[in-house]
Amino acid sequence: MLRILEQKNLSKYGELTASLPLPPYAELHISEAVADDGVKGYIVYTYAPEEVTIWDVDDGSDLNQCDGLVRSVLFKAELKGIERAVFRVNKPEMQKRLALLRFVKNDENVLENIASIMDSCKSCGENHTNP
Repeated sequence: MLRILEQKNLSKYGELTASLPLPPYAELHISEAVADDGVKGYIVYTYAPEEVTIWDVDDGSDLNQCDGLVRSVLFKAELKGIERAVFRVNKPEMQKRLALLRFVKNDENVLENIASIMDSCKSCGENHTNP
């Protein structure tokens, strides 16, 4: 079973976070995709009063894992009353997956309405083609 868990100890991500163009005031968050046999991926993000910014995603080239990591962050942002997400991911292959999952459109890096993405998931359980 895969779980998405926020990592409190960020020390193992020091090299990665040092390479990101984070604002000096940013409070960094990292959530990991964790399976019984270890960490399978992560997502790096920060909150601002009006938006959540996603800086990096490593999904192990698994589209479902990418979807889960991003949706978990968007859900947490929604709970904080944040409606906007900005994707600052600087990996072309990840940008393609984010577009394929409809988090971004037309090479834009902004999702103006998080609720629109999260609401689209509500009908998934009603889709009889899903196992």
